[in-house]
Amino acid sequence: MPTINFDRPATLLKAGEGLYSHSGDRYPGLKLNVGKTSRTWYYRGRIDGKFRSIKIGPLNDYTAQQALDAAQPKKKVAATDVRTVADGWREWCDMRQTMGAMSDKDRHARTRQLEMYASELLSMNVADVTPVRVQRVINAIVADGKDATARQVRTSLSAAFNLIDLPNPVGGKKTYAPAQKADDETPTQWQLHCAEHGGDPDDWSIPWGAIMARREKNIIIGTAVAVMFLTGIRSENVRSLTWDQVSIQKRTIKLTRMKNGLAREMPVSRSVIGLFQAIRDTSSDFVFPASSGTGYITDTKGTFWEGHRVFLPHDGRRNHMQCMGELGLSAYLGNWLRGDKGTTNRNEKMLMKYLKRMDDHDTVEAVDARYWKHIGSTPDFAS
Repeated sequence: MPTINFDRPATLLKAGEGLYSHSGDRYPGLKLNVGKTSRTWYYRGRIDGKFRSIKIGPLNDYTAQQALDAAQPKKKVAATDVRTVADGWREWCDMRQTMGAMSDKDRHARTRQLEMYASELLSMNVADVTPVRVQRVINAIVADGKDATARQVRTSLSAAFNLIDLPNPVGGKKTYAPAQKADDETPTQWQLHCAEHGGDPDDWSIPWGAIMARREKNIIIGTAVAVMFLTGIRSENVRSLTWDQVSIQKRTIKLTRMKNGLAREMPVSRSVIGLFQAIRDTSSDFVFPASSGTGYITDTKGTFWEGHRVFLPHDGRRNHMQCMGELGLSAYLGNWLRGDKGTTNRNEKMLMKYLKRMDDHDTVEAVDARYWKHIGSTPDFAS
């Protein structure tokens, strides 16, 4: 193999095509590959008993010493099955799923999110990822007004490095995403509509009427949205309900796998049970069946009135919080009934974890009554 002095930049720029090593022992394993249009540093040598060739980067980006220094973390990477950020993410997801801490749905959703917003990082060697590169990805997401997505992408990218024997370029204070403010309440669609077009945000008759109109057109989807409105339970948990999770007699819903990883049997009102009874059909395992890949409905997003969107599934959570607050009930109880963690108190966290079921129908009915006070009518489907 021809040799050349790696400490003379001018000589390196004049070198002809070929693979060169240093004319001395100062840079062991370091090679410079000169092609027709590029000059690239490589490290070649035995790593973990195998001969490997590791690409470091362009000549213009590194001095010889910098290239050799950059090879050290890549030598660690080469000795493992994790080469790219995508590999690290895969290993992390495999570990979490083995521990029962991540669902297939969550893995798929977060992977798709990384592919949408951080595809370039996913294909990079983990040793090449720097905080600056990660921050640029986060900045682009924030500039698009998606603070929550920026936080999630940052968390996922950090997790991709958790099983790698390299410094994490994402975690700690190396990168930043906008913090979620505890008092930063997202208005409901109806509140936004009232602020822009006028109306009483505490009068829920219009969004409820829009939901009932939707129910007349499609009783399955409309009923699912009505359940979300009256309970504040997450859309995915409602849409994927099976009949063995619903007890008409006990007036309960059993959520077997919530976003927080817990299972919970929750009391629901007679109004909600009436909604279930109106569509009960044991020919399907799902309460809200559909000819979709999952077997249950997927379209419950926007409910409109006169061309204006007046309800989204997440609004049900805000409405439920409001009714709980008007009754002076604890935030802890409301969080439990919606399937949330929602607490920083250590004792409440333990209760959230270990309290699997609750028979407090009086509270549920009192909250339900607040809903109907806001709606200005009483349900005709109450059980």
